[in-house]
Amino acid sequence: MSAPPPSAPVRQTLAARLRRGPLSVREATQICRTLLSTIETAHARGTSHGSITPGTIILEEGRPILEDVSPPATDAMATDLFAVATVLYESVSGRPWTAPAGTDPARVDWSGVPPRLRRALLRALSPVPERRWRDAAAFQRALWVPRPHDPIWPAVAVVLLAAGIIATVALCKPLGLCWERPAAAAPARAR
Repeated sequence: MSAPPPSAPVRQTLAARLRRGPLSVREATQICRTLLSTIETAHARGTSHGSITPGTIILEEGRPILEDVSPPATDAMATDLFAVATVLYESVSGRPWTAPAGTDPARVDWSGVPPRLRRALLRALSPVPERRWRDAAAFQRALWVPRPHDPIWPAVAVVLLAAGIIATVALCKPLGLCWERPAAAAPARAR
């Protein structure tokens, strides 16, 4: 009996995934940070994608892969960054970016988008290209999300306990709180 063949990696477009509902902020941000890293490399080589949409992003076991479309980089670099911003907006809000060109992005429905992410997207989606992120690296840094930390109270409890023990040992004798053994009587000397 032979072993079953390894299962093929799960692949779907981001558009297909979004039909089931929006992503968590963390998942959407991580996907877009990965895309921005890929775009940064392409832009450094003088190429760009030029057509980033949820339909051109393949998710393979949760990792984003851009379909291979690489026109020469001209205005497409700015287009790539704007497109990633629209993908992020749609991934978090569950709604496609539909603001008409020239519309102030602050007038769009931002429900479901946290304020910190909203600030980064408002800049990326500015109708004035000079106000947008200058490159993929700058946009990627703006999307950095710190990892959740473990609760701090166990460490605080240990430090307070250690401080209490040290204080007790250091202050016990001066405050007369220490119990001392009575001195043992010296053995009698034989004469």
